[in-house]
Amino acid sequence: MSRTSIKYKFDNGRGQKLAGIIDMPAGTPDFFGVFGPCFTCPKESHAAAKVCRHMADNGVAMLRIDVTGQGESEGVFATENFTTRVQDIVAASAALTRDYQAPKLLVGHSISGTASLAAVKYLPEIQAVATIGSPRDPASIIEKFRRQNLITDKGGDDMEILVINHRVAFKKSFIDDMLAQRVAEDTAAIDRKLFVFHAPHDAIVTADNAQDIYDRAISADRELVMLDPAATHLFENRKEDAAYVADTLLDWFRTHLK
Repeated sequence: MSRTSIKYKFDNGRGQKLAGIIDMPAGTPDFFGVFGPCFTCPKESHAAAKVCRHMADNGVAMLRIDVTGQGESEGVFATENFTTRVQDIVAASAALTRDYQAPKLLVGHSISGTASLAAVKYLPEIQAVATIGSPRDPASIIEKFRRQNLITDKGGDDMEILVINHRVAFKKSFIDDMLAQRVAEDTAAIDRKLFVFHAPHDAIVTADNAQDIYDRAISADRELVMLDPAATHLFENRKEDAAYVADTLLDWFRTHLK
């Protein structure tokens, strides 16, 4: 038997149903994990699908999600923010705990990796957290958007941000929420295993962000893992990068799974 992909719905804790896919291995899973996708990425994005499928091929069940208002999930993406992304990740973990078993791995791509750094304090069952191509903190994202003139004030509470050549609508409260976060403090307090994966020549989120995450995580058992020089932010060109991330996580769990 090979892995199967199961459509999964769960409540985000704010009255909306979120959509996910559980990549389920053949036989009984060794453990479960949660994967949060990049900023505007759905659960079918390259990084999410490739990493989770490789994990499932090697015995681990992985839930990859659409955050609120994205993909097949209910809600309006323009009204969401960093705090709600953290809540969605926590809700995904709670749903797995209720319906299957508590997840032991939390993986976040890009901004969801940043959100995972904040979410893990609410998830005592998580044994390892991994960021992939993630910004150091939400404030640095806003600083970059402003520096590159990517934020447009549309009047009233309406804003627009140019994200990888796509215009994305948001409310002003999104920016306020990003600037109010304390992810640097959250990172310093992480007491679980932490993997910080990054493409050396990432053109979207520069690799110095990975170094900062690693340097801040003074309480964690941490590893800074640079990917192949040919790796990209979205993992759109090569399956080897996702396989390397998955294999690195699998190798650690083979000797540390509790």
